Amino acid sequence: MLLEQLKTLERTLHGSRRNDREWLEQILHDQFREMTRSGVLIDRSQTIEALSAEAVIPAILSSDFQLIQIREDVAILHYMTFNPDGTRPTLRSSCWERAGSGQWKLVFHQGTPEAESG
Repeated sequence: MLLEQLKTLERTLHGSRRNDREWLEQILHDQFREMTRSGVLIDRSQTIEALSAEAVIPAILSSDFQLIQIREDVAILHYMTFNPDGTRPTLRSSCWERAGSGQWKLVFHQGTPEAESG
C-alpha cells in the first residue's frame, strides 16, 4: 500500500538514517526543496549538509498520516510531528515522485507550526 510505503520512507528522515549522506543522496530528488518550520527555503545540497552534520539525531514522533495521490507516480503526504513530550507540534507536507527506476524520491517538504487552539 502506497501510504505505508511513503510513511516508512518519510520516517527514515526522522530516525537513524537522518544523517546518512548516502541515503539522503538516494532519497532526495535532484530538484528537492524544503520550506523549513521557521520559514526558510533550502535546497537539496543545503539539506544534505545540515542533516549530515547533525551530531545528535533529535527524537521526532509522527502521526496522522494522510495520502493524496495526484497521479500514479506523484503523491502528497500530510502528517504531524512532535517531540516525545508533545511539544513543537508541526504540520508537515511532503511531495513524492516515483522515478523511472521505481524508487520514490522526495521532491518537496514543508513544516508549519501547528496553530495554537484557543
